[in-house]
Amino acid sequence: MHIPLSQRDRHPRPQRHARTARQTPNPPLRPVLISIFLAIAALASAPAKTSWASGQSDTNHPQEKQTSAQTSAPLPAWPAPTPEDHARAMRESKALAEQARAAVGNTMRELETQYFLFSTDLPQDEAMMWAGLLDRMYARLSDLFGVEKGANIWLGKATVFVFSKPGDYYAFESAVFESDPAGTAGRCHNRSDGMVVIAFYRQKQDMDFATLLVHESVHGFLHRYRSPIHIPSWANEGLADTIAAELVPKSSWVPNEQKRAKTQLRQRGNLGGDFFTTEHIDAWQYGVASSLCSFMIRENKKGYVAFINGIKDGLGWEESLRKNYNTDAPTLVSAFGRSIGIKALTP
Repeated sequence: MHIPLSQRDRHPRPQRHARTARQTPNPPLRPVLISIFLAIAALASAPAKTSWASGQSDTNHPQEKQTSAQTSAPLPAWPAPTPEDHARAMRESKALAEQARAAVGNTMRELETQYFLFSTDLPQDEAMMWAGLLDRMYARLSDLFGVEKGANIWLGKATVFVFSKPGDYYAFESAVFESDPAGTAGRCHNRSDGMVVIAFYRQKQDMDFATLLVHESVHGFLHRYRSPIHIPSWANEGLADTIAAELVPKSSWVPNEQKRAKTQLRQRGNLGGDFFTTEHIDAWQYGVASSLCSFMIRENKKGYVAFINGIKDGLGWEESLRKNYNTDAPTLVSAFGRSIGIKALTP
């Protein structure tokens, strides 16, 4: 799920997405990228008729969208991958890594962990550091949601690309996913059969990059967790920032967003009116989402997990909130408001 600069930089804050993402024009595509696109298009049009989510985990395959009014039969859980499924997915991931190497030269190297295939042109020591952060993210989410220790929820492994240069990231995104990456520093691509590919360029500030790395990877985890059903934007972004803040405590990214959000909440007296229903929450609402997510986990961790599980099992978010968290949106928001010193806060 990418976070456009045009949306998220409306208020001063630490550079979540480096300004070079906006100031540097997309470089001309190299001839070799033509072959990249053709190769990946062939992969994406395999007999399974899979489709990528155009760079956003909240615009997955149409059937994966979720609304509070959903009444149709729930999607089945992700099927347990067979060894052959895992092997096929790994072949595709490694083929994609080969294409990335062709795009930026032979400096791209692979680092494989238990759950991730990490491809980068960064120095080896730095690559190992970031790959280790991803494994900690996976362990933290597995612990939160009760995933069996050592279990791999991915199809194959999540494939992560980190480019040292913004231009290489732009070229990769444009050629492979046919999307305009201008104004982004990272994207999580979720395919309808369950494959996950996440791409970034290395930002100058370590803590900003670490936060983005965790944030986008949480989206990939949620895509593969339990079923293909999509988690609404407010809950999806809220958990992504909550886990990022926890695993990158030295970063000021999420705390600063929360401070700005609190100021907005005091002025408005509400969460924006469409916070729970919009397809994409607005820039200032990211701080609301992470603050609310943290509040829900802190107050009732078991209920929060049941709430997410309920959505993934086919309930609308409002129904799951009532059934599994034992509340409704106005009551939840009012309690949340009191916890941050804002009385009579409404959705």
